[in-house]
Amino acid sequence: MRRTAILAAAVTALSLLAAPARAGEAAVSVLSFNLWQLPWIANPDTADKQARAQAAESVIRAQDTDVVVLEEAFSDQAEDLRDRLADAYPFQTPLVGQYCSTSPGWTSIAGNCSNSPFVVNGGVTVLSKYPITEKHQLVYRNSYSGTADYLSNKGAALVRIFAHGKALWLAGTHLQADEGPETLPKAHDIRMAQLRELRDLAAAHVPDGDAVAVAGDLNIEYWAGQDRRDAAGRTQAEQGEAALGGTLETTGAGEYTFDAATNPNAAKSVPAGYRDSLDYVGSLRRAEVGPVRLVHYDGGTIPSDHYPVRAEIHY
Repeated sequence: MRRTAILAAAVTALSLLAAPARAGEAAVSVLSFNLWQLPWIANPDTADKQARAQAAESVIRAQDTDVVVLEEAFSDQAEDLRDRLADAYPFQTPLVGQYCSTSPGWTSIAGNCSNSPFVVNGGVTVLSKYPITEKHQLVYRNSYSGTADYLSNKGAALVRIFAHGKALWLAGTHLQADEGPETLPKAHDIRMAQLRELRDLAAAHVPDGDAVAVAGDLNIEYWAGQDRRDAAGRTQAEQGEAALGGTLETTGAGEYTFDAATNPNAAKSVPAGYRDSLDYVGSLRRAEVGPVRLVHYDGGTIPSDHYPVRAEIHY
């Protein structure tokens, strides 16, 4: 019996050694939500944006995640939404790129932020139930001249969230968008360069032992990108992982974050049959992302042209 017990213990120990390393026991839930709250010059219909912001608030409160990353929060209605959510999410960053040389609320600022009156902010902000102890703003140096994104201070908010007695760093971001088939190759190159900037931002501020995750609208077409492979045979999402130096996860088969077949807001800007996933949660290091799940809308006002995604981050 003793020999059997010793053998069983040895087998267990060997299996633990062989098992892949898993992140720590702490976990934080994250919602990434592209609000489609465009600035007034792009959408002056304030009544529509107000109704959709109220619908978005209902979605966010119902999901009740620990952290929310918002993209395209450009409008005054989105600003009001953030104020209303302060009871649930008291720790918030400013909007990326709202201010440049004098940026209140940031621990540091970096990148190519424009003060031009013709350039709007980047539309990204991070909201948290847990204390945010550092906030680093990056406005991407790489941008696609001639596209609408060139007139936005697109970038990332890298935050240090202290939850469960330890730090989790999270970068919320929104990458360069496509504007038609002719823009696909260059827009993809810009996105890869932006992910490298994000990787460098984390390297500059995050201690080696801390976990780092990322969430946002990366505008990488997960499904169409399967057929756009590089010389190494990597899909566009895999190329993104290489540029970031980490992992990127999105929804599974049959679940699309930008779906013109089921979301009439999406159908306003793309062909009716377009279906793909553009929104991701991922890890740069020492974090493990659980399944990324699509959040459906339950009737009423449709808040956005994107569906939000949520995931657990273990660290």
